[in-house]
Amino acid sequence: MKELIFATGNPFKFSIAQKALEGTDIVLIQQKLDLPEIQSEDGKEIASFSAKWGSNLLNKSIVVSDAGYYIEALNGFPGPFIKYINQWLTAEDLLRLMVGKENRNAFIKDCIAYCEPGGEPVCFFGNFKGTITYTKGAKGATPINEIFIPDGLTRPESEISNEERINFWKQDAVWRELAEYLAGR
Repeated sequence: MKELIFATGNPFKFSIAQKALEGTDIVLIQQKLDLPEIQSEDGKEIASFSAKWGSNLLNKSIVVSDAGYYIEALNGFPGPFIKYINQWLTAEDLLRLMVGKENRNAFIKDCIAYCEPGGEPVCFFGNFKGTITYTKGAKGATPINEIFIPDGLTRPESEISNEERINFWKQDAVWRELAEYLAGR
């Protein structure tokens, strides 16, 4: 078994990763780190910088996850800045930006970066499509999950049980790709 630190304070993200890695020889250890998050329009740059910084700080191999929500009608806004948008805007604010927009398509770009101390990060990518609702769903963990319906689901994320959400998001192949990469080392 290989122990690997997942640098996240988000228990939901950690649960998804654990579920996705079931049946592999990787044991994830959750560690909350105050990692710097550089400002970039590229999720790979953000995750890579944080993973390298954290790995060198701890002198251990770590993995970091970064995701962005890209709304087509808003030219890809908010993209990788979703963390800040979720702090500053409500679901209603986001829906007001969509008034008069016919195109409700949105997608999530997911990047996980694995890094060993002194090494360069290795990144794995996922992409999920979905749509933006016309009305706010139930109160959720974040404003975006009150208005985003992933393809394959019929309700906003905020109206789906945590177990159902974890089982849905664990399908993201990035964690399996990481496991295959580590098994080949």
